[in-house]
Amino acid sequence: MQPSQPAAAVPFTIDGVQPGMLAFPDSPDLYRIRLQPAQAAAAGTAIKYLVAPNSSKVFTGPDAHIRRYDNLAFDKVPPGDWVVGRLVVAEEGGDDSRGGKLRLASTEADAVDALEGLGLYSAGPAWCSTAVEEGDCQDAPDSPRWTTVVDAAGKEISVPKPTDLQCMGYVSASIIAAPTRDVTDAKEVVRVSDWLPGHWVGIRNEARTYEIIQSRDPGLAPRFLGHITENRSRVVGFLLERIPDAREAGPADLEKCKTALARLHALGIAKGQLSRHSFLVRHDGSVLIQGPFTGPPEEVGDISEAMKTEMESLEKVLALSPSTFEAQSARMRSLIDPQRIELLGEFEKAHGFVVPFVYWQESREGGGRITLTVEQHGVLAKECRENGFRWTKELQEQAERRFGPSVEAV
Repeated sequence: MQPSQPAAAVPFTIDGVQPGMLAFPDSPDLYRIRLQPAQAAAAGTAIKYLVAPNSSKVFTGPDAHIRRYDNLAFDKVPPGDWVVGRLVVAEEGGDDSRGGKLRLASTEADAVDALEGLGLYSAGPAWCSTAVEEGDCQDAPDSPRWTTVVDAAGKEISVPKPTDLQCMGYVSASIIAAPTRDVTDAKEVVRVSDWLPGHWVGIRNEARTYEIIQSRDPGLAPRFLGHITENRSRVVGFLLERIPDAREAGPADLEKCKTALARLHALGIAKGQLSRHSFLVRHDGSVLIQGPFTGPPEEVGDISEAMKTEMESLEKVLALSPSTFEAQSARMRSLIDPQRIELLGEFEKAHGFVVPFVYWQESREGGGRITLTVEQHGVLAKECRENGFRWTKELQEQAERRFGPSVEAV
């Protein structure tokens, strides 16, 4: 009888890297890696995490954030149902050494303990019977969150478009194609999900709030369609009904918005961060209220005063112009302006990186724009490089005195 051969290692892609905090050298870098479906079936889990020593004090310079993606001494991982791998710096001169990069030293299969030890808790419990695997509801290449423009070199690049009305206010949300017919017959849904440590709290509270609304006053908000799971266990998000014909509310919608807000308050829920895009006005004039919400009553306690303030401020909120949504849409459009992209490309081509002062200029109130010339940017880039690529308060103040802020409209 021939001895069984060890299963072959499987390739992966890096979804993201959360670097350890500079102020806390013991906090680790956290890699999230993904196996393709065919490989995940053999490997046991599609999503795995790699924990590395904090490199925030190791990598400096304009490409520091990119180097983390190229710092692994391997491009395949062992199969199995392990979820967390521990990384160590490969020793120089060893067989597994590739210039001091990171190698995989060990793996941990106890998913719950290993993930919770990294702050990666589940946003459960799941109250809805429908659950969709995270890999089945990824952004499509032509996601509505992105558009294609041509940069200074004539190359097509993807850049963010103005935020969709139903994604406003969420840390991570996008419009995606509905993953399965088991979820909805609609062509698109709203996905709200995030894998980062700590974000599970907001996802859990938001899902619980929708549970209360859906059970006690269905029709008040977009329908909650299902939970999003990672490796078919850890809850990392949820799906909402897409309302394609909606617009944000204005002064003419005051009475209907009052009614919707009163219905929400009757459930013991405050909206929180009230704005015009808190309301979705459909073409027939009906009004839905949308999240994010303050959270379920059991989490926030007595909010009677907050609900009173919300109702009293509603008329003033609906009269705001431009609205938060309009202002952000204008901002996003400015980010994809071809002239801006060309100028940033010139800075990077000439000096290898873009100094933070550039982004400070265009973040100024009133609609800032970049006024630096390539020569002026070169002066600041030289000073930043000589300071170990650290953009300090002193460098910022010097730059302001020499080149001044811009508040001209784009």
